Amino acid sequence: MSEILIRAGKPKTIVPLSEFAIPNQLRLLKTSIKRTEMKIKSFEQKYNMSTEQFMQKIREGMDDDNLDYVEWIGETKILKRLEEEYNKRKCMSQE
Repeated sequence: MSEILIRAGKPKTIVPLSEFAIPNQLRLLKTSIKRTEMKIKSFEQKYNMSTEQFMQKIREGMDDDNLDYVEWIGETKILKRLEEEYNKRKCMSQE
C-alpha cells in the first residue's frame, strides 16, 4: 500500500485538499476517456469495422503505413492506459 504524507502549518487546510484531489483526477480521467473513445469511434465509422477487428487485422499483418491506422493504434493504447489509471484512482477513493 502506498502512503502520502502531507505536512502543513494548518491541518484544517489538508482535509479539503485531499478530499478534492482524487475526485478531480477521476473527473479529468473520465473526460480524457470520453474524448479518446470518440476518436476511436470515428475511426470505426470511417473504416466500417470495430477496433477489435482492426487490431486483429493488424496482428495478421495488415499494412499499417496509413497515418490513420497509426493514430488508431495509438488511441487504442492510450484508452487502455487511461482506463487502468481511472480504475486505480477509483480504488484509492474507495479505501
